[in-house]
Amino acid sequence: MSKKRNVLLVGDHGVGKTAMVVDEAKRQNLTLKYYSSPTLDPWADLVGIPVPVQPDGSNGDTKKHLAFIRPMDVEQAEILFFDELNRAHPKVLNAVLEAIQFRTINGVALPKLKMVWAAINPPGGVYQVAELDPVLVDRFHVHLEVPADPSIDYYVHQVGIPPHVAKALVMWWHRDLDDNLRKMISPRRLEYMGRNYRDGIELRYSLPPTIRAPLQHLLRRIDGHNLLPFELTRKTIVDHQKEIIAEMAESADVMLAVSGRLLEWPDLMPQCVRLFLAMTSELQARLLANHTIKTVLVNLAREGRKGKQDLRPLADRLAAMGMAFR
Repeated sequence: MSKKRNVLLVGDHGVGKTAMVVDEAKRQNLTLKYYSSPTLDPWADLVGIPVPVQPDGSNGDTKKHLAFIRPMDVEQAEILFFDELNRAHPKVLNAVLEAIQFRTINGVALPKLKMVWAAINPPGGVYQVAELDPVLVDRFHVHLEVPADPSIDYYVHQVGIPPHVAKALVMWWHRDLDDNLRKMISPRRLEYMGRNYRDGIELRYSLPPTIRAPLQHLLRRIDGHNLLPFELTRKTIVDHQKEIIAEMAESADVMLAVSGRLLEWPDLMPQCVRLFLAMTSELQARLLANHTIKTVLVNLAREGRKGKQDLRPLADRLAAMGMAFR
């Protein structure tokens, strides 16, 4: 924006494309004219309404001609922003093309215009939108994909959602929802859920009836009970270590549950070294009190000392706990 580039933002609904542009324009003290492209009237809002004008004859011109009268804020804008551009009328798209290419509308200069920005949902998939004309797409200097990335800080400081609720919402979105649900429950939808919960409205009324989401998981997170979105079995404890470690960092209960499973299944320790290293020293000592687990870990640590790099952290950790091994 500071370099006056034309930019096309592409991202799913509710990820903050519009808010990002409006906030940055304010920060840079730029006059922005916002358009909701699907409802934009190409004549009244942008191109202008043709009005017959009778010259006063002072310059010898006495023939009537058409003047295009448009809102004054278009003339004053330094940045035009077209939201949902690929839902716009073709006449709007043509006007946008001219504004980008020549800084004019109907051949009349927009004297203060510095750049044109637009936002679209990805064509295809669940969205009923058309592909933009390649000629129009080519006029944007920069193309930015905007991913869904719900922010605890934004929900707390910009929206006023209580911190523990905001944190629970974001953790629930990342850890308890599958890819399909994360597509349907946008960061904006999370904001609505947080506002409603804050104001005493049940969470189930914040979701369309077609969305079946694990709201009990969210309520448990809000109440301070972190949890795994799957049962701890011999398979999941090996296959989902990244998710388990993330939950362990947030919840002592989860860490205790994992250590308990490893005590039940000591034969899984070779595959679960990362889980052991992520535990507190107290829980590590508890596991090492089990002779079978201690033997397995010491043997693995020896391999680390011999140069097996992925096991070196285990060797260093056991050495720090005062264990000697050759």
